[in-house]
Amino acid sequence: MLGRLRNSFAEINLNALEQNYLALAQLLGTNGPRSMAPMVKANGYGHGDIQVARICEKLGARALGVALIEEGIKLRLAGIQTPILTFCHFDSIGAEAIVKYRLTPVLSQFEQIQKLKSVLHENAGYPIHAKFNTGMNRLGFEPDAAIKIATEFESESYLKLEGLCTHFASSEDYVNPKGMTLQQIKIFTNICAAIKDKVKSQVLFHYLNSAAILSGVKPFLDLARPGISLYGALPQLQTKSPLELLPVMSVKSFVGFIQKIKKGAKVSYGGTWEAEKDSVIAIVPIGYGDGIPRLLSNKGRVLIRGEFCPITGIVTMDYIMVDVTALCDQNRGPVLSDEVVLIGKQKENRIYAEELAELVGSIPYEIFTGIQGRLARVFIH
Repeated sequence: MLGRLRNSFAEINLNALEQNYLALAQLLGTNGPRSMAPMVKANGYGHGDIQVARICEKLGARALGVALIEEGIKLRLAGIQTPILTFCHFDSIGAEAIVKYRLTPVLSQFEQIQKLKSVLHENAGYPIHAKFNTGMNRLGFEPDAAIKIATEFESESYLKLEGLCTHFASSEDYVNPKGMTLQQIKIFTNICAAIKDKVKSQVLFHYLNSAAILSGVKPFLDLARPGISLYGALPQLQTKSPLELLPVMSVKSFVGFIQKIKKGAKVSYGGTWEAEKDSVIAIVPIGYGDGIPRLLSNKGRVLIRGEFCPITGIVTMDYIMVDVTALCDQNRGPVLSDEVVLIGKQKENRIYAEELAELVGSIPYEIFTGIQGRLARVFIH
């Protein structure tokens, strides 16, 4: 297989990932380190699922979370032994794969129970988690099905109820007495009580996501499922974050070409940017084919030689164009192969994923997961 021949890449700082993990665990209290169930779905939010999973496993994660059976299988084939919670729909073929690769399905439909039973023997006692819909209205059993679910798992023959969970729709509103989160907690508490009355074995209860952890949602329960916070970006919060998280991903490229253009010349498709004076444009070999949002056209910026430089013209599939005239006017103009930072730090300045997200009307989750596979990951640890 060819190595990396283009010096455009996403740099993943696994030391920062470790520090974020430990800070989140400490925030959760005494049982925090053993209560972490980090989300590593979507290729570890674009950071590299196998590498992230290995770090979390080394640090003692109780479980890992994925959205697809295929994601769980990939981790198993890479040697990950930690329980893998799999939040997804599946058919009979999927049920066979779940059992074969020792994944822990998070069930939301009674049909899924039957599909799993069809591939198990009667005394398997295969561990599952059940998810309840308390207001997100996406996945989950309805609250009035709690008794039926409890009865289904009372015998623990084919399946064993290992966990019970829900998903907050707006966990940042926990500080609001009339917020949705407190309503969801109340509904989930009633569901838990109904389950405890019938299921004899210990059940792990969980609902904390990143915003819930950082907003101090109580009660904590048994597991926490941090996602975006693990990777050093903040979810939407209504209060100040109690943690200073470290960005894990940097996106870097280089000056590939330099164009000197005359006043009035236009740059990139459609000529949407016109030089107001004789200008110097750096051509950077990275584009929307790598996950750099096209909506950054004419309003994003990068770092070159430690200074902010504006993106000019339309972001193309393979290139962005950057106005470096100001640097040249200071006799600090770039040369070929100079480093260009699109996300990350250079000298004293930094560009955060949150900045890009705000510019394009999105969220850092989409920025990270949008960084495409053709952009090599370089892991530092």
